[in-house]
This record gives sequence, C-alpha cells and structure tokens, in this order.
Amino acid sequence: MQKIAYPLTAFALAGLMAAAAQAQTGRAFMTGARLLELCKTDNPYCTGYVAGVADTLAPLSEPGGPLPPTSLASFCPGQMTVKQAILAFQKFAHNNPEGLQINAAQLVGDALHVAYRCDRK
Repeated sequence: MQKIAYPLTAFALAGLMAAAAQAQTGRAFMTGARLLELCKTDNPYCTGYVAGVADTLAPLSEPGGPLPPTSLASFCPGQMTVKQAILAFQKFAHNNPEGLQINAAQLVGDALHVAYRCDRK
C-alpha cells in the first residue's frame, strides 16, 4: 500500500504545484478567445459556460446584494435569455479584442455589466 501512496502523493503534489504556477502567471482554464471560438457555433459548452457565469453573478448583483451596481461584475438581467447573454458576450469580445486573453468568466461578466447596466443607486 505504501508503494502506491508515494507515487500518488507525488502526483498530487505536482498537480498542486502546477496549479499554483498557473495562478501566478495569470493563465486561465478558459480564455475569452477560446470561449468566443466555441460560441461561433451552437456549442453546448459555450451555452453552459455563459449561463453559469450569469447564474453566479445574478444573485450577487440583486438590490441589497454584495456587489454594488458600479462593480464590473454587477448586472441587472431582467428577462435576459441565455442566447441574449451569449450575444452580449460576443459583441463585447469583438469590440474589446484586447481582453480576449483574460479569463473568460471575467470577460463574460464585463460584457453583462455593459449590456445590462443597473439603474439602481
């Protein structure tokens, strides 16, 4: 049992070190450019990714929620559909190509903030 545990521990440690190195360099699992490429078709990964970001940020953006309306992660979707969120992301990505190398979730959040600004104070 100990012969198996050591290689697994070393493997897990190597994975953690790789994750830490990735965090330090600012690389993302999914860049804006890659997500934009996936969103050129009806790829379910695009739909799920954009919907996941929107679903995560929506309750945080509600009046009285932890995100102020001026936060770049804040948006007020109203009756927004997933398709509308994808279109907002695509438009924002095309208009802001300098952001394509950042984390896709951040880029989606920025796009939703611009497309669905909150009027609340």
